[in-house]
Amino acid sequence: MPCWPMKTRPAENSRWRAVSLVLGFFLLAAGAADGHQFLLAPRAQDWSIIAQTELELYGGLWLIAGAVPCWTWRAALAAFAAISLADLVQITTCPSVRPIWGHVATGPEWVLLSDLAVILVLVWSHPVPSNPARGMVHPGWIVGGAVSAFVAGLAIDWAGLGQFPIYATARSAGPSDTPGLDYLVYLPRGYHRSLARWPLILALHGSGAVGNDLERVRSEGLPPRIEKGGSIPFIVVAPQSPRRGWDSGALIRLLDEVLASYRIDATRIDLTGYSMGGYGTWSLAVAAPGRFAAIAPICGGGDPAWAGTLRHVPVWAFHGDQDRAVAPDESRRMIDAITEAGGDAWLTVYPGVGHDSWTRTYQDKRLYEWFLSHRRP
Repeated sequence: MPCWPMKTRPAENSRWRAVSLVLGFFLLAAGAADGHQFLLAPRAQDWSIIAQTELELYGGLWLIAGAVPCWTWRAALAAFAAISLADLVQITTCPSVRPIWGHVATGPEWVLLSDLAVILVLVWSHPVPSNPARGMVHPGWIVGGAVSAFVAGLAIDWAGLGQFPIYATARSAGPSDTPGLDYLVYLPRGYHRSLARWPLILALHGSGAVGNDLERVRSEGLPPRIEKGGSIPFIVVAPQSPRRGWDSGALIRLLDEVLASYRIDATRIDLTGYSMGGYGTWSLAVAAPGRFAAIAPICGGGDPAWAGTLRHVPVWAFHGDQDRAVAPDESRRMIDAITEAGGDAWLTVYPGVGHDSWTRTYQDKRLYEWFLSHRRP
């Protein structure tokens, strides 16, 4: 007797059963990996990731159900119905949240639509034929395969396989009479498979990258360090100034836009920059001292009178002692003034290094460990 009223189909051979089991195994593993990330950050609600996870679990169970006896088909359908009911209860009882995933807004309706689509396909396609010869697979193998798939999924997730850094370009929305800033955004490995909020580094370039060509921004400072395989657990935003100097107002507007567009931990926003960007780091920190958890100006300078404003912002400055473009005393005066004001300020001077002190700084993993150790109250 068939498990469900269906059209008679010819018996498939064992090759189809093997294909079903293998594909089901990999889909279950993918669902387990994505589900693991969801469990790590349950406070955030990204419905698109939830829908993706469920579709992977649905598909894996469905394929495995097609290679086993009828009781597995019924159990799979019951599981799908239970998950759908749980989704409906959660969506109707919890506040509707429409977070931003990248630049695309997603909503809970996609979860319900995916549930409905899977149930309809299952009901109308009948993956288990009426011929019981197809069901000659030991149930223990199925249970063991499913458990192994979930274990493999967790291992994949922990290993970070398939989680690659992503570069994107965008333009911020400036005032009506002024265009916004073009910028690069780096999304770290695992961003799209995690619901967690990430720390942010706002990176300001030097005068050599001024203009309207973002390739210049990619050629110096922090971006090339990341592109060459130096993955760091931060979202990195690298804007481009169209002219010499940095406009603090435009940077603050860009920062607000980025906070609204990406999953960023607002208590862990760090600021760095080199040369012209070093000066910009000092001035932006003064303009918005409550926005940054820590700052790292490189071969830049500022006004020592700012020390009172900056004494609550941790500072680690860097300079080369052979710098002929910006004298090392520019950084020393700032650090000394903040220290005298009771602030937490440090200076690293590289012996024998000229103006390019940023390459060595951004290659040092201790900088990123220091950033991660600070959080804004």
